Amino acid sequence: MQTGIVGGLKKLFLALSMGCMAWISNSALAAPAAGDVKTEAKIEKQVVVNPWQEFHAVAGKCRVSFPTNPEHVSQKLTTPEIGYDLRYDAYISSMDKQTVFMLLVAQYPEYVDQTYAQMSLEAFLNGILTYNPENQLIFADLLLVGGHEALDFFIRAGGVYFKGRAIMVKNSLYLIAMECDVQIYDEQNYNKFVDSFKLVTTEVKAK
Repeated sequence: MQTGIVGGLKKLFLALSMGCMAWISNSALAAPAAGDVKTEAKIEKQVVVNPWQEFHAVAGKCRVSFPTNPEHVSQKLTTPEIGYDLRYDAYISSMDKQTVFMLLVAQYPEYVDQTYAQMSLEAFLNGILTYNPENQLIFADLLLVGGHEALDFFIRAGGVYFKGRAIMVKNSLYLIAMECDVQIYDEQNYNKFVDSFKLVTTEVKAK
């Protein structure tokens, strides 16, 4: 599929950047001269394996179950507005042509102010909603997941649903999301995916 929000990864990264700018104190970073956002992308395609296998992500030190072995996209954004290179790693798995699952890990500066976590989550959601006028918010709820600030959201963009959970852990943002056609939305598959997400405390090798 990858023609909706997940397909527009660059725009999704920029939405995350908007959240970062709300999160970082203006006094923490000195903004350089204005310029265009520059990106560097590296794509690693991986072999499909049996359905719903646990996957360990080195970026972000976490694990989650995917229906197929995910494609890995690593992206670095240079944003003059905040004067800092932001790193994103996305893992994308397709169950079929109409259903896509994604884990995205965003690494922010280590010296960000944790008190802005909720503001960052809200700014991230606003970024998704504003870059495409077709994106309509069905619901959004702030909650705690494992003691960390999180945001559950459900968005409709035309004939596509985009549902996910964003979690702030120190200076990292984790986005666990599913995108699918409205007619084949499966709540059970979404819950299976989101509930499988776990942070790990030891180094593991990615499959």
